[in-house]
Amino acid sequence: MARRRGTRPAIQRNQRRTLLVLLLGLLLLIAAVLFHRFEVWRREPSPPVGELTIVALDVGQGDSFLILTPERKAVLIDAGPPEAADRVREALTRYGVLQLDLIIATHPHADHIGGMVAVLDAVPVRMFLDSGQPYPTRTYTRMLEKIREKGIRFVVAEAGQEFQIGAGVRLAILAPFPTRFQGTRSDENANSIVARLSYGAFSILFTGDSERETEDRLVEQENGTEPLAARVLKVAHHGSRFSTTRPFLERVRPEVALIACGADNAYGHPAQETLDRLRRWVRELHRTDLEGEIVIRSDGRRYEVHTERAVAAEDLWRGRRPRLRAKGDSAVPADWPQPSRAAPDLVGSPARTRFEPIPRAGGTVYEARRGPHRRGHRRVLSV
Repeated sequence: MARRRGTRPAIQRNQRRTLLVLLLGLLLLIAAVLFHRFEVWRREPSPPVGELTIVALDVGQGDSFLILTPERKAVLIDAGPPEAADRVREALTRYGVLQLDLIIATHPHADHIGGMVAVLDAVPVRMFLDSGQPYPTRTYTRMLEKIREKGIRFVVAEAGQEFQIGAGVRLAILAPFPTRFQGTRSDENANSIVARLSYGAFSILFTGDSERETEDRLVEQENGTEPLAARVLKVAHHGSRFSTTRPFLERVRPEVALIACGADNAYGHPAQETLDRLRRWVRELHRTDLEGEIVIRSDGRRYEVHTERAVAAEDLWRGRRPRLRAKGDSAVPADWPQPSRAAPDLVGSPARTRFEPIPRAGGTVYEARRGPHRRGHRRVLSV
């Protein structure tokens, strides 16, 4: 009897020990799951083979889009304002970008190229596509000097160019046109680079800060070589009231619209009248000011949109009011960057028909040549 009474406490101790071991194992499993989820959140996984990824970076009041092809080629369209430089570099690291095969500066305003020098210092760049507009500000001049210093191949954009970004991914340049706009509300905006990216049945139209005049000419000169129609539209000029016209939307016929703007912007972006026009056409609207970073993924047949934050649909369709006094027909802040008269024109005047290449040690840096334009003629470049 004494032996049996002594056995019972031993069994209870073993049970407690087993329970403690199981509890410890459960705690370790929970810790491993939480750590894994933290790692996934901290660093985006590489897109699977066959998937095109487009990221609208949340850079505040500005534009910056990262494109990752199925072959892991990387393209950056604009680099946001100067204060967003660290965000752009962090995004390149987070998405595992070790080299940019192509950078596009849609036009020379600081809210699109302010972070460009930091990007050029962060990763190697194979080719740089510029709108070719003389704009003597310190920001634009420093960018051109950095391109020249790094020996990056430099190309001036013009309608009719086409870039092959790996297998099946095409980037067609629809604007600027050989005859540049002059005397518009903003010639820099009106002469923005407009590019159509296509991958299988998927397409997206990048419009920079295009103006009404840009859209009118795109509609007028549209041909079968490169249509305007796109599944996704990057809305021009942060959703301002000076673009996204009804005739333009009738040709593009987008299903989804993206607007890049800042939550605290004083320009009234996006304008309510622009949102009202868009609402007649698109089934989804996404905004970086409300939803943060926006990611589109496509396998060439279907596509899906993911946002950093969830926002009620009605909030997305509510515009902002400007907090700036109007100058002419546009709002201009008091701290708008002033041109530096001493800044050199490193690219050349767009009125010239040909830009001479600038030789340097190790090869030719600038490949900014422009010849006569023929409607329907396409110049194909591999990236």
